[in-house]
Amino acid sequence: MEDCRISRVELYALADENAPPIPWADNQEPLLYTNNIVRLFTEDGTEGLGATMSYTENFFDRCIIESLRTIVPGLIGKNPLMTQELNNWLGARCTWGGLPAKSPIDVAAWDIKAKKAGMPLYMLLGGARTKIKSYASTPMFDTVEEYFPYIDDCIAHGFTAIKLHCYCIYEKDVALVEAVQAKYGSTGIRFMLDTATFYTPAQAMKMAKWMERHDWEWLEAPVSDYDYKTYQRLVANTDLEISSHGNCLLTLQEVTHALSTGMWSDVRQDATVCGGITQLNKCFAIAAGHSKNLEIQSMGYTLTQAANLHVALAHDNCNYFEQFYPYEAFELASKTQIRTDKEGYVHAPAGNGLGVEMDWDAVKEASFASFVFE
Repeated sequence: MEDCRISRVELYALADENAPPIPWADNQEPLLYTNNIVRLFTEDGTEGLGATMSYTENFFDRCIIESLRTIVPGLIGKNPLMTQELNNWLGARCTWGGLPAKSPIDVAAWDIKAKKAGMPLYMLLGGARTKIKSYASTPMFDTVEEYFPYIDDCIAHGFTAIKLHCYCIYEKDVALVEAVQAKYGSTGIRFMLDTATFYTPAQAMKMAKWMERHDWEWLEAPVSDYDYKTYQRLVANTDLEISSHGNCLLTLQEVTHALSTGMWSDVRQDATVCGGITQLNKCFAIAAGHSKNLEIQSMGYTLTQAANLHVALAHDNCNYFEQFYPYEAFELASKTQIRTDKEGYVHAPAGNGLGVEMDWDAVKEASFASFVFE
């Protein structure tokens, strides 16, 4: 295995132009989602896959694939099994796409590594369990009443936890959470709230106090990740779990600083955003060292789901796995499905590595940009 070398790299940016846009906040344009795929081949034909999802207003994203094409020519001839060495090399690359543009390369290398080892990736990384509780991640609906049939459907499907993407307008969100509490508060369903950083510090504290009284699971992204003092006050003055946005403070040093200064109740990270599986695996260790959970941010396409799910299953300090429901919008061009079972658990796909099989004809048909390097 020491002479394993990358001989070919394929890049794809694909999207379903007919998929309904999904808003996360009242003041946003509906978001369009792009699946950015990296496909690595070694000289012996072993294939490794990685991806990251990007979301933009008005037009599908080309930033990630354009950044990737400036990086991947240097992969030819490198050993993908040397994942730390490869991650160090990625860290030194100059690209305006940042960590999200580097992450899928690292993920694809780990896919190859686990396939070469003949085991599912979560076993190679540690193998703490074979399944994990999941929660449904909602779209934002126009009215409070529209949330109810959605929540009912999630419960019937098997979900035991649901995260509300809300209006991110405090007064409207209060009406939503009070209505949900009145209807479902005695059902045992766990609820989370994601306010996408749009609250003022005072609004964040009032909402956190309300959620604490009603024993909700966590408040996510109440303010900007860079508003350190507000996060510290929230953590110090409530027993509610306070979770970050998960898209800004991504490096190991930033995570360590946030936990050591009492900014977060947990860590929120995504392998396809923070620099890859190499980095996410270390973040889990940092969180464990602070006796904290790392709650995976994993709403996305099948390949991004698979990467995050395998790392979550490798560790025991993560309570939930995020799934967008209904699933179909994020299963584009994938032959493999990752779905919650009737008991509320999600399992890793069968097979070695990530365990994901793509329909490459469908990938190419849905791609609006692609590149090959060899």
